[in-house]
Formats: sequence, C-alpha cells, structure tokens
Amino acid sequence: MLLRRHKGRAKAGYKTAGELGHSQFGTPLDQILNTRIRLPMGKWLTVPANWGGLDKDPEEWAQEMAPLVWGTWVELTPGAVHPGADAVARTALELRTYGEKYGGFDPTQPFAILTYLYLPDPNRHAVPLHLWVDDRPGLTAEQATTDAGAISTPVAEEFRTDELGVGRKVMCHGTLDAQPGDLPGTRSMWVSVYYAFAIPDRQAVVTVRATDTDLGWMSAASDDLDEFVRSIRLEIIGGKPFTLGPAQS
Repeated sequence: MLLRRHKGRAKAGYKTAGELGHSQFGTPLDQILNTRIRLPMGKWLTVPANWGGLDKDPEEWAQEMAPLVWGTWVELTPGAVHPGADAVARTALELRTYGEKYGGFDPTQPFAILTYLYLPDPNRHAVPLHLWVDDRPGLTAEQATTDAGAISTPVAEEFRTDELGVGRKVMCHGTLDAQPGDLPGTRSMWVSVYYAFAIPDRQAVVTVRATDTDLGWMSAASDDLDEFVRSIRLEIIGGKPFTLGPAQS
C-alpha cells in the first residue's frame, strides 16, 4: 500500500502516514522529517500542496497570484512599468498549468513532493523546483542525485548548509525527443540540478531537483538555487525543529 508523509486525509483506498503511524518505508511517525522554507520576496512561489480552503483550485490560485507576481516585480525593479492585462493573463495561464501538474494532494506518492516556482522576472518563464524527503532504506546522496536520462558525465561537487550538513550538488544534461509541431529531427536539451543530503542516524535523504530546457536561464539562476537550498530547515511532527548534532553538521 502506498502512503505519503502527510497528515491529511487520503483518497479512498490509500492511507496517510498519520493514519498508519509510519511511512510506507517504515519510518515511525515521530521520526518523519518535513521541510520548511523561508522564501525571499519576489523570487519564489509555493505551489499549494492541497486544494480547498484558501486555495480553492489551480485556476483560482493562478488568477490570484498572477497580478501579485507582476505587482511585486514592478515594486522591486527600478524603472519597471506594469505591462498590462495581457501579460498578467499569460502568467496566470502558466501558473495554472503548474498548479494542475504539481499541486494538490497525491496519495499515490510514497512521500510528499513540494513544488516551488522560481519566478524573479515574470517576463521569463518559471523554473519548477521540487523538494522532498526520501526515506527508502539504504538510499545514499549519490543515488539520490543519479539521473538515468543524463547523456554525459554529471558534474558533482560537495555542497554544505548549516542546517543539512555536507551533501552533493550535481548538474546533468539530457535531450528531449521532438514534440508535436517540431521540425523532424528536432531534439532540445534539458539541464537538471540536484542537491541531496543524507541525514545522519535517520532513514532520510533530503533531495532537491530543478529542471529546465533553457540552459542559460538555469545558469543565471544558480546562486538563487543555492540560496534556496541553504534556507531549508527540518522539523518533525508538530512543527518541532530538527537540528543535526555538532559532529554531524
């Protein structure tokens, strides 16, 4: 049976970790690690992990967030002029697409995958970033940063944060097959950046992945991706902060 690290109600036929008392892979409920992020203003959006309540559905969320994205950009960008309704509508459509694809509660996932959108400039497309805590037994940071679709040797380096300790940052590239409407033989490149941190004495690897087909845009976003990862904090059930010991960090 599949279940997520989520205390809410699952769809029929599935149980949550909160209902079962442990995760799919046997991590006790009081040891399941969750993440929290303090996002800098004007760079990131959180795709809702549940629909209903304040975020009724992807359409309503997108219609509410699009004008806020543009308003914040104008406020933070010297000399910027609001582009008007057409640009806001285009952004709303983009946000709705991401909300439909990545938002909401999915009981078929073995753990919660949270999605954030990197969108410092709404004149450009957003870059989706996914964050999760994987508790598969024996999983290593090296395994968590392996991409079977990579076409060349990934570039790996050590990456450290005060909260997560020493982990790995890996960049890899691959190709996409031609999409409907593309010219015959067309193949575009993609680039993925992974970060992974094995948490000592816990069955947990914190994993981050950002992927896009615009290699230049991803390169420009590198410092902000690093900043995002360094802001990740861990907590356990009830919102209690989880901190690595001095010897582990």
